[in-house]
Amino acid sequence: MKSENRERNLIGITMGDPGGIGPEVILKALSSQEMASSADFVIIGCYNVLRVVADSLSIGKKLQLSRFDSLPLNADRDSINNINVLDLENFSVQDAISHKPLPSSGRASVEYIMKGLDLAMGGEIDAIVTAPISKEAVKMAGFEFAGHTELLKEKTAAEDVVMLMAGNGLRVSFVTTHLAVRDVFRFINHESVFSTIQTTAKGLKNLFGIADPKIAVCGLNPHCGDGDHFGTEERDIIVPAINCAQEMGIDCIGPLSSDTVFNKALNGEFDVVVVQFHDQGTIPIKMHAFDSGVNITLGIPIIRTSPTHGTAFDIAGKCVADPGSMIEATKTAIMMTEKQKHSFV
Repeated sequence: MKSENRERNLIGITMGDPGGIGPEVILKALSSQEMASSADFVIIGCYNVLRVVADSLSIGKKLQLSRFDSLPLNADRDSINNINVLDLENFSVQDAISHKPLPSSGRASVEYIMKGLDLAMGGEIDAIVTAPISKEAVKMAGFEFAGHTELLKEKTAAEDVVMLMAGNGLRVSFVTTHLAVRDVFRFINHESVFSTIQTTAKGLKNLFGIADPKIAVCGLNPHCGDGDHFGTEERDIIVPAINCAQEMGIDCIGPLSSDTVFNKALNGEFDVVVVQFHDQGTIPIKMHAFDSGVNITLGIPIIRTSPTHGTAFDIAGKCVADPGSMIEATKTAIMMTEKQKHSFV
């Protein structure tokens, strides 16, 4: 069923690595009354694995998993206890309970993503929320990509894709993402900085409803180079990119030092901070919103969010995983779906 024919949004949730905490946090998130009343959901994954996890949870006896092998869904959507599963039947329960990276789990988790992407691109679901995958398992399965962001960029043929993390009032977008530190300097150039600013501004307008987002841009070097004493990237690359964005009417300033800018953002001076490399942005967002952070992909033709945590194999199967980040990722996907619909009205 296409989105224009649905009364409520249909959010697809990919199960992530079957041996990680993805199945647990998904079921915990969807079992709340608040979530059940906000949209319709379908988990794209393995029914048998989800059934085992549901039975192990204290809420397991209350949950009714409805298995489907295709869309549309015909289950009772008004029941909080009903959870819809699009079953790809591609993984064994025995492998799942090993709670470690496996080639089979890497392959299965990629198949969940690809199915969710196909459904979203075809308009059969309104957004996808992706549970954590194991990069190690994915590599063991023979796939060569650094993470969800890179895979979605490749498969959607999107040109300018940006990873945005958000939580508890702080938003951070990234010029570079999953790179060795020694490689970062090769990928920070005028075009990458400018396109990140531009894509971030467009995403905040269309998907967050912020009409004129205020953007802070971090420097790369300590103290933004301190007058070229610690590097010239600020002068040669970042300042010219900011100037180009300002000429296009984007409200952005910088470069600003990363040791002070996040405090200013939390005090309301900025809607988002553009950082130059992975840890420059992930450390503050995870310090500030570890259990409620959301990872968002901007610049692709679909809505995609995810928790900011990983597979957490060390606690998988112990029923202690916090679903907070998954809940927030799902809420954010619903919010973005509504904002996008209104932006096209």
